[in-house]
Amino acid sequence: MVPLNMFVARLGLRVLAGADRLDVPIRWVHVSELPDPSRFLQGGELLLLAGTSLRPDACAGYVARVKAAGVAALGFGVTPVFDQVPPELVAACQANDLPLLEVAPAVTFESCAEVLYGELLSAELSEIRRLTEAQRALIRTAAGPSPLVRTLELLAAHVGGWALLADQVRGREWTGGRPRFGDDVRAALGRVCASTSPASATMSSADQRVMIQSVAGPLPTGYALAVGAPVMAGITDHAVITTAASLLGLLLPDPVDHWPAHRIGRVALAQALAPGSSRWDRHAAEVFGVEDTRWRIVRARATGGGRAGLGELASLLGSPFVDRDGEVYVALVPESEPLAKLTDDLSRAGWTAGISSAYPAGRLGEAHDEAARLLRTALFQGSSVVSGAEVDGLAAALDMSRLRDYADRRFRPLRERRQQDAGDLLATLRVWLRHNGHWDRAAEELGVHRNTVRHRVGQIETALGCRLADADTRMELYLALRAIEEL
Repeated sequence: MVPLNMFVARLGLRVLAGADRLDVPIRWVHVSELPDPSRFLQGGELLLLAGTSLRPDACAGYVARVKAAGVAALGFGVTPVFDQVPPELVAACQANDLPLLEVAPAVTFESCAEVLYGELLSAELSEIRRLTEAQRALIRTAAGPSPLVRTLELLAAHVGGWALLADQVRGREWTGGRPRFGDDVRAALGRVCASTSPASATMSSADQRVMIQSVAGPLPTGYALAVGAPVMAGITDHAVITTAASLLGLLLPDPVDHWPAHRIGRVALAQALAPGSSRWDRHAAEVFGVEDTRWRIVRARATGGGRAGLGELASLLGSPFVDRDGEVYVALVPESEPLAKLTDDLSRAGWTAGISSAYPAGRLGEAHDEAARLLRTALFQGSSVVSGAEVDGLAAALDMSRLRDYADRRFRPLRERRQQDAGDLLATLRVWLRHNGHWDRAAEELGVHRNTVRHRVGQIETALGCRLADADTRMELYLALRAIEEL
């Protein structure tokens, strides 16, 4: 919007009423000669008229109506109808505290509109330049030394306030400027950090406005950017804060980056030289920043869209102690890590895990065996399992280790066939059983003719010495397949 005094200065307009209100913002310039244009107004206009339909004795009612409609000011063009602004109109505007400008014959109504549009365009271009320069500066800073803190400092300088990046999961914070906020902002920051989807919050007080926005970091949740300043300049500052949040998400260090390599190396060396020693306990506790020396083994597999990788799981668990065992990943976490949060983070990231009880370092072999058994159960039931937790359904009634041993023996005759043939037969059996013996559906999924499915099922019956028409046999083989393929 453009202040009214801009029209006065640019066009040399004479002020007849409301000289003390020339800072009023003008949203739009509107021309109307209607006796009552109020129903066509939205508020904030500079309303221009030449008085073609205005009777002097009706000025008081006219001004009252347009004032009630939210008009910011009136502009009256003298000649050809009136040689001067009607005194009745001047008196009515003074009585209603409504600014009134005299538009001289040499000044066209169109030039008034041009002043507004020109200023709006200039302001918009200025904001675009300001946004572009700020974004470029943020990107340059993010690519330079100490990028995280310097990006926050640049953002704080841009808004004329402060900026804070929070990692609520690991209790880490980085700041630019000097943050000023109370418990209400801290609570809002916590809610945004805890949100599992993009979230934001805006809070205002007598001396500042605070914006909080979630940040995508190494873990699924836990990060937010808070920015506070006496004044936020609207869309431009919002866009700069959004850009900064995106950059900071890329700059956030993984939890494992916070541990110096030499400290992790001491742990590994102590374990290699003296497995289960008190020195290993002490060094490992130092890495995690905890005093206890009891640990859990986590065996996990990416099953629900999770990104399989050492770095991904290390970041997720906040542990540098991660290794790979085929398709399964093994990690060591301290007992102090909350189990509910651990399983929630794994689930949201698409991992299924077996998590052991807490053991001292000298008994980590037992913890590993326990985690392996729990992972088999977890994969069978489709969700992570923690030691001691109650397991529901069929998984609770089955001994997964014995089921796997049985499955290996049961399908050995098929595995002893030609390798490619065994794979086709096992795949056909799995699909056929899943479709409850429906030949056409199984053939469609496998991309073969139904007679091929019939032939393969006959080979399976011969090799395994069974009849798949028997429901008990089908159930037995289905469980055995689950053990082989998922456990």
